[in-house]
Amino acid sequence: MIPELKTIADCRVEDITNIDSTNMKVEIWSTLARKIFSYWKKYDGFIIIHGTDTLAYTASALSFALKNIDKPVIFTGAQKPFDDINSDGRNNLINSCLLVQMELAEIGIVFGSKILRGNRSTKVSESSLDAFDSPMVEPLGEISLEPRLKKHIKRRNFGKQLICQSDFNPKVIVITLQPSLPVTFLRKILDTGCKGVILKAFGAGNIPNDIITFLREAKSSDIPVVVLSQCNKGITQMQLYQVGYQVLEAGAIAGRDMTLEAAVTKLMWGLANIKKISELKKLFDMNLAGEVTISD
Repeated sequence: MIPELKTIADCRVEDITNIDSTNMKVEIWSTLARKIFSYWKKYDGFIIIHGTDTLAYTASALSFALKNIDKPVIFTGAQKPFDDINSDGRNNLINSCLLVQMELAEIGIVFGSKILRGNRSTKVSESSLDAFDSPMVEPLGEISLEPRLKKHIKRRNFGKQLICQSDFNPKVIVITLQPSLPVTFLRKILDTGCKGVILKAFGAGNIPNDIITFLREAKSSDIPVVVLSQCNKGITQMQLYQVGYQVLEAGAIAGRDMTLEAAVTKLMWGLANIKKISELKKLFDMNLAGEVTISD
C-alpha cells in the first residue's frame, strides 16, 4: 500500500496479531517483547503499527520488558484507516521508517507532528491527527519537513546486552477518587484477588481522611497502592499537605509525574517480576526507562 517505503529502508513485515487495540492483553505485550528480543541483532530498528486506543500502554509496557535498548523501537498508527485516501497512516509510517535510521535509542511514538517518549505519552484526542502528547516532558523531536530529534534523546550505545523480562501481572485496578466515595466500595476490592491499585487522587496526591483506612488495610494485605494526580499535568507531592503526608504514612507509593499508562504497566511488570512488596516500593523510587522524574 505504501511502495515508497522501498526507497527508504529494507523492511521485513510480520503480523503478530490483528485486533482492535481496545482488546489488547498483557499476553500480547509479552509476545511483542520476546519477538523483538529474538530479532534484536538482525535489524537496525523496529516499527510497531498499533491501534491508537492502547498504543501508549503497549509502548510503556515494552519499555519495562526490554532493558538496555540501543536502537529505535517506534510505535505508530493512524486516526483514519490506511486505505482512506486522506489517511494519516501513510505519513506516520514513512516518518517512522526515516526515524529508525537515526540515532534514537529508546521506545518512541511517531504520530502527526510529534516524536514522543513512549512511556511518557498518553492519547489526548480521539480525532486529531496529533492524537498523542507527553504532558510532563518535552517531545523527543518533531516532524516538520522530515523527522528532527532534540539534543536530550538517548543515543545509540552498543555496549550493553539487551535483557528481556516480558511477564506482566494484569491483576491491577485503577480508581479515580471523587467526593464522598464510600470507603466500603474500596474495601471490597481487597477481596477480589486484586494484586495492585492505582489511585488517582486530588491535586498533588491528596486523599480524604476516610480513605486512609483503605490504604492501611491494603498495606496489611500486601497490596501496593500507587497514587497519581488526577491533573493532566499533575505531580504527586504528598509532603506538601497534611492530607497528602498521611497517605505516605499509610503506606501508599508516590507515582510522581508518571502517566497513567506508565504507572499501570510498571505496576503490572513489577508484580510479575518482584516478590517482596518492599522491593516493589523501591522500584517506584527508581527511573527505569525514562518514565518518571526522580528529584533529590
